[in-house]
Amino acid sequence: MLLIGIRLLHTAVVVVMVTAILFLLYCGLTNDLSRWTAIALATVSAEVVIYVGNGWRCPLRTLAKNLTPAGQKVQDIYLPDWLAARVVGLSTPLLGIACLLLLARLLLN
Repeated sequence: MLLIGIRLLHTAVVVVMVTAILFLLYCGLTNDLSRWTAIALATVSAEVVIYVGNGWRCPLRTLAKNLTPAGQKVQDIYLPDWLAARVVGLSTPLLGIACLLLLARLLLN
């Protein structure tokens, strides 16, 4: 039961983070800077600090791994395996581009 809760929480966190990253990309492309931009940036920054502070590993995945019986595949998120394996690889470049666009907007305004 706890593992289901971890999977639900992990899925929700990923959805929020990807949404925030896409929103930051939108803000950087359209020069639409607002309070929501700051909130999205703070949210993503907190996630990055947690991820890096945990040795470049997701703490929820580690927790799910510890709760998974030996010999079973770790199921830590409700996403297709092919997508779950690529979340970091897809979101990191998008976040980098968004940050560069936002920085350029701030410097040029």
